[in-house]
Amino acid sequence: MRILFCLAVLAAPWAAPAAEESSSERFIPRPAAGEVYYLWSSRAAFTSVGFGSVQVQEAGVRAPVVLFEKAQTRFSAGVDWRWNRLDFHDSPALRGVRDLYRLQVPLDVWQTFADRWKAWCRVEPGMFTDLENIGGDAFAVTVLALGSYQFTPAFSVAFGVYYSRDLGEDRVLPALGVVWQPDPHWRIDLTFPRASLSYAPTGRWVFTAALRPGGAGWSITDPATGDRRRLNYKSWHAAITAECEIATVGAVNCWAFLTAGYQFGQKVTLKDGDTELFETDLEAGQFVSAGLRTRF
Repeated sequence: MRILFCLAVLAAPWAAPAAEESSSERFIPRPAAGEVYYLWSSRAAFTSVGFGSVQVQEAGVRAPVVLFEKAQTRFSAGVDWRWNRLDFHDSPALRGVRDLYRLQVPLDVWQTFADRWKAWCRVEPGMFTDLENIGGDAFAVTVLALGSYQFTPAFSVAFGVYYSRDLGEDRVLPALGVVWQPDPHWRIDLTFPRASLSYAPTGRWVFTAALRPGGAGWSITDPATGDRRRLNYKSWHAAITAECEIATVGAVNCWAFLTAGYQFGQKVTLKDGDTELFETDLEAGQFVSAGLRTRF
């Protein structure tokens, strides 16, 4: 669901160009540090039951601040806020509009070792709620631990673990893959569960084709009974993004982006604790997203 977070959701400074190139030779921009965006998707019919549909909207802000930085170490903190609106129609189990919120505080540490080794650790406590149900299930921690090794200036491998709600349920995922930049204009990132291919014809434009997961799980209150429930939504996004650098302020570059794509593998689940009350797959659909990103 997010652009965020982007690719989001495993892009990070460890995946920046492996060799320190001059600015005239580096066309692929560094990963986004912050962003603001809006996403709209087409209405998707329920496919596991005979009726019902949902339309998803999303908006988010990501704002990090570097608190400490030396030659080989950097520590940052920030705020990551996301709003989702799930507009259900013709469903007896899920009715009306659900405004859902995700507020997280990412804490990141990057470390470089002996030129070829890099490490990134993120701990991100957060709250996933409709703002009416703020019980224990509303709180979650995203944890990411990644290492990378640079075999050549153009080729690196990455490995680690990732624990999050990005696919609806809390789960641990392996983070394994490769980063290959065959020349200054092209870059390939294959890091499960994300993949992207980027092309920068100039230093101000970059085009990216990407596949990534989306979704989350929120604690909600049943409007009819007042009972606490858990609403999970997951999807996969295949998209193309065009970005253009529009301004530079000091060391900060501002980029505008537009994304269009196809979302599939969608599912909505409603739970009461561990008891499943309702579940349905959704038909595939389209989405568009636009916003601004900052890079350092």
